[in-house]
Amino acid sequence: MLTHAAADLPLPDDIGMDPAHYALYIEARKRDDSLHGFTLLRLGPYTQTRHAQQDHDRLTAALNGRETTLVPGHRVSARYGPFDVSNHQLFTDPHDAEAVALLAAALAG
Repeated sequence: MLTHAAADLPLPDDIGMDPAHYALYIEARKRDDSLHGFTLLRLGPYTQTRHAQQDHDRLTAALNGRETTLVPGHRVSARYGPFDVSNHQLFTDPHDAEAVALLAAALAG
């Protein structure tokens, strides 16, 4: 961007790649390895994988030892996934927020 600005050139509209947006899904799945369960919290968008990784690590540490007791009959875990812009209203913005506090609020509510 700086080289384009220095040369007084417009920024390119397309660089040949889709924009990357990531999300974290905190889910409660049945312990019988089936796909039955529900999503407790959706965090996103993350525009950098390192930010998603940091929140994932914090959430995993907070769940450590409690993932099977938080929701009876389910195992709670965090996973990465794409951010679905069309469902943006289902996501909680992770910026300027603490992911573990957001999880605690989701579990309480």
